[in-house]
Amino acid sequence: MKLETVTLKLPPKLLDDAGVVASGQDVTIGHLVRHLLAKEVARRLHPKPSNRAADALVAALQALLARDFAEATGWRDLATRLARHGYELRPAGGGIALYKRSCGTRVCKGSELGFGYGILVRRFRAAMPGHPHGTLDQCFDTGPLEKPAPEPFGSAPPKHHLAPLFETAPDWAALAEGLRKQGYYLRAQGTGLAIYGEKDGRHLCNTAAVGFRYRKLVKRFGAPMPGHPHGQQWIKKNTVVQNDDAPEFEVIDTEWRPLPAET
Repeated sequence: MKLETVTLKLPPKLLDDAGVVASGQDVTIGHLVRHLLAKEVARRLHPKPSNRAADALVAALQALLARDFAEATGWRDLATRLARHGYELRPAGGGIALYKRSCGTRVCKGSELGFGYGILVRRFRAAMPGHPHGTLDQCFDTGPLEKPAPEPFGSAPPKHHLAPLFETAPDWAALAEGLRKQGYYLRAQGTGLAIYGEKDGRHLCNTAAVGFRYRKLVKRFGAPMPGHPHGQQWIKKNTVVQNDDAPEFEVIDTEWRPLPAET
């Protein structure tokens, strides 16, 4: 390889430090400079595309699409719901990915939104129409169809670590404070509830993964989580208040649907 001579002006300390590094690697300073320069130029001219969508975009899509993913009853219903927002799902290797309908741009993987292909296959009890990997050899559960817990975006906190806190908390304030002390906080996710890391704001898992669905917590505490847009359908106001110590809410066990308007 033909080499051209280039003169560089370096501060004395940088030159001395470069000499120490080069000596430690048993190379010349010129070799060290060529290696580092070639690496940086290649990084700038040929950046490797990232397969993982930016965290901010994923978080926004979670908020926008979580309810549609959670409430969809089948692949066709899910496709219709996503189309209203301008998105569609397509096969991607052994999984699925979210694309913009208008331009065909890939946005993120389904698993990044908390709904991997395997989870949806088991939930809908059918493969995605046209998917080359079909059912992924999954066995379908023949029990009642329930809304699944989203897959974690990061390493979910151990169940044994957080379960006692959910088990003993007397109300929403105590639960929130206990989670805060351990570096977590709660955030609404569709009609459910998710746990996020206080430090980096990343989605860890939903509360169902710890053994406590949002519905269960609402009925136990007698009120929806403050600021959560859902949950009122699982409780009703006391019709009779005998004294100041009477609870504001009476917990009732109903199906997962809004109560009829009171007359």
